Amino acid sequence: MKQNGLFSEQEREFEKRCRRRILAQKLLFLLGALAVFASLMYEKWMPVLFLEPGGREYVTEFYLVLGAALMAASLVQIYRTRRCLRDPELKKAKQLAESDERNRLIGLKCWAVSGYAMFLLLYLGVLVSGFVNMTVSRVLLATVAVFAVLLGVSRLVIGRRM
Repeated sequence: MKQNGLFSEQEREFEKRCRRRILAQKLLFLLGALAVFASLMYEKWMPVLFLEPGGREYVTEFYLVLGAALMAASLVQIYRTRRCLRDPELKKAKQLAESDERNRLIGLKCWAVSGYAMFLLLYLGVLVSGFVNMTVSRVLLATVAVFAVLLGVSRLVIGRRM
């Protein structure tokens, strides 16, 4: 099964996973570069999108900083993963840490707890936002709905495979 291969203890599988991580980080770097490019070209592409004062500056700075941060983080992760692949001792330690059952169980529980906490916070946000702004309320409600559907679908899919 696919999910069993995610935590394989074989060295070849670990290297394959690391190479996939590097590819994913390269894609994130490109998305960051796209955000920076969009921020620089914003005035030419959408000159009247924001009518409120300060809106254009905010959008330009937002995408510029977001893109730069994404590019920097992806470069750091690429460097760390490549360094891990080059150094046999570091590679073995990282492989053991990733394949350790206790670490995997802790990670899975963290994802579960944080997912449910996020669901609860979104729901509380929907309750409060109805008094503040209907647009924000609708966006949060749609986010809660999508999150609930994803939670249900992932539960069904994982339940059938395991």
